Amino acid sequence: MSSGRAQLSLIHQALAERAEARLSDAALRLLVEQTGEAVLLMDATGRVLAFNSEAGSRFRIPPPERIESHGNLPGCVWVRLDEGGGVLAVSPLSRALAGEVVRDERWGLRRPDGTRVVLEGSVFPVGQEPGAKPAGVLLRAREVMEEPRLDAMRAARLLAEAGALLAAELENEERVEPLLRLLVPTLADAGVFFLGPGGEAVRAAAAVHAEPERHVLLVDMLRRYPPDPLDPRGLPALFLTGRTERVAELSEAHVEALTRDAEHARLFGLLGVTRYLGVPLVARGRVIGALALFRSEGAPAFGDEEERVAEELARRAALSLDNARLLREAREAVRLRDEFLGIASHELKTPLTPLHLKVQLLQKQVDVLAAHGKPVSAERVSETLDVVQRQVRKLTSLVDNLLDVSRITAGRLKLELEEMDLASVAAEILYRFAPSAAQLHCSLEMHAPVPVLGRWDRLRLEQVVTNLLSNALKYGAGQPVRLTVEADGRTARLTVEDGGIGISAQDLPRIFERFERAVSDRHYGGLGLGLYITRQIVEAFGGTVRATSALGQGSTFVLELPRGDIPDEWLSVPGAPEPVP
Repeated sequence: MSSGRAQLSLIHQALAERAEARLSDAALRLLVEQTGEAVLLMDATGRVLAFNSEAGSRFRIPPPERIESHGNLPGCVWVRLDEGGGVLAVSPLSRALAGEVVRDERWGLRRPDGTRVVLEGSVFPVGQEPGAKPAGVLLRAREVMEEPRLDAMRAARLLAEAGALLAAELENEERVEPLLRLLVPTLADAGVFFLGPGGEAVRAAAAVHAEPERHVLLVDMLRRYPPDPLDPRGLPALFLTGRTERVAELSEAHVEALTRDAEHARLFGLLGVTRYLGVPLVARGRVIGALALFRSEGAPAFGDEEERVAEELARRAALSLDNARLLREAREAVRLRDEFLGIASHELKTPLTPLHLKVQLLQKQVDVLAAHGKPVSAERVSETLDVVQRQVRKLTSLVDNLLDVSRITAGRLKLELEEMDLASVAAEILYRFAPSAAQLHCSLEMHAPVPVLGRWDRLRLEQVVTNLLSNALKYGAGQPVRLTVEADGRTARLTVEDGGIGISAQDLPRIFERFERAVSDRHYGGLGLGLYITRQIVEAFGGTVRATSALGQGSTFVLELPRGDIPDEWLSVPGAPEPVP
C-alpha cells in the first residue's frame, strides 16, 4: 500500500513538472499506463495532456483533445449519488481548476452510452504559484461497486408506500403506473408492468424509464412491438413458467430471445439496459401479469434482497388487482341482477295486466247478468278465454326461459335425441309464425331444397329455431325474413336473415350473454335470455351459433349442428342437386 502511494506521489510530482512545460515522454507514459487507476491531466485551457487506457475504459470514450469549460468529458456528465441522480452543480475538475484539492471522494458519472458508473478518487491542482490559478489539474480515479440501492430502511419504506397506493380506490391502470414510479429509480432504471388476467390479451399496462429521453423510447418501442401471446419474443417467459427470472448481464442471446426483428433489437439496445429482474403477478394460482425491472450497465446486478422485495410487491399488487377485478365483477353482477329484476318484473306484469282486466270485466258481466236472471253470452266468454289463453302462454314462455337459465346454470340441461329432419322442423316453426308475420307486414321466405336429417332433441331444436325467428321478426322492422336449411357433410346449417335495425359492432360480441340486450327494453320487450339460451342449447348439441350485423343493415344468424351418429346414406338424399365440379 505504501509503495503504491509512493508510486502515485512520483507520478504526481512528474506530471506537475511536465504540466507547465506541456511535454510528455515515454517514461511518463509508461508510469501513467502502469497504474491501475484512470489518470487524466489537463491544462488550464482544457487541453488534455495525458489520458491513459484505464481512463478510456472507465469513461468509455477515446482520448479527447479538450475538456469542456464546465469540467465534463465529451459525452459524459458528472451526477450525484443520491436517489435522484441529478447533475452535479460543480464538477470535480472545475473545483480543482479553482484551486481546491479534492481528496478521496466518490462521484457518479453518466457515460455517452447512457450507463452510469461510480468513481472514487482525487483531483489535484498542478503547477500552482502562490496567489495564482493552477496551470492544470490531475485526476486519478478508480471504479467502485455502487452501494446497494435498497437497504432495510428503504425496503420498508418502499413496501409501506406501495401498500398505501394499492389500498386506494383506483382502477387497474391508475394503480400500476404510480406503483412503477415508486420502483424507478429506487430499485431499477426502467420497468414495465404487463397485465393479462383471465385469458385477456397480454398488454404493457405501464412503462417507466428514469431518463426522460429513454422513457419516450421505451413507450414507443412497446407501442410498436406490443406483447403477442402467439409470439413468445418480447413476452416475459415467466407468463408460462410462473417463476421469477434474474439475469445479471443480458447477452446477445437474451436480446435475440426478447426481440422480434432487427429494428426491435436496435430500439432495445438504445435503452441501455443490461440487468434484468422479472417477477410474476400470481393471484389464486394463475399468472395475471408480470413486473419486469431493468438496470443500466455499470449499475450493480439485482441481489437477493431486491428480488425478495420485488416478489413481495408483486404479490401485493397481484392480490390487489385481482380483488379489484372480483369487486368489479360483483358490482357488474349486482347491476345486471337489478336490471334483470326490473325487466323481469315489467315483462311478467305485462301479460298479467290484460289478464286481470279481462277476468275482472267478465266477472262483473256475469254478476250483472245473474242479478237479472240472464245467461252469459258464450261469445263473450270465448273472447275472454282467448285473451286469457294468449297471456297465459306468454307467462309460461317467460317462466320457461327463467327455468331454462336455472337448469343451464346448474348443469341440468338434458337432451333426448331422436331422428328428425331439420328442414321439416324449420318449416313447421315458420308456419306457426305466419300470423305474427302478417300482422307485422313481414314476409317469410324459406329455402330448404332437400331434407337435412340428423339426431337432435326436438323440443330444444324447436326452441332454438323459435328464438331465432322471433328475434328476426321483432327487430326486422317489417322487412322480409329468410330462413335457409342446408347440409355440409355431417354438419347441418340453418341461417336466419333479416333486413331490420341491425346490431352495432360494440354490442355484437355480447348478445349471446345472459341478460344482455343490444336495444332499449323501453322499445323492445323480453328478458334478454333468448339468445343466451339458444347458444347454451346449441353448444350442448356440440354446435355453434354466430351472428353478423351492422346498424341499419339487418342481421344474419348462422346455426351449425353436428348431425350425430347417422347412416352414411343420409348424407346423400335422393333428389339433392349434384355438386358443382
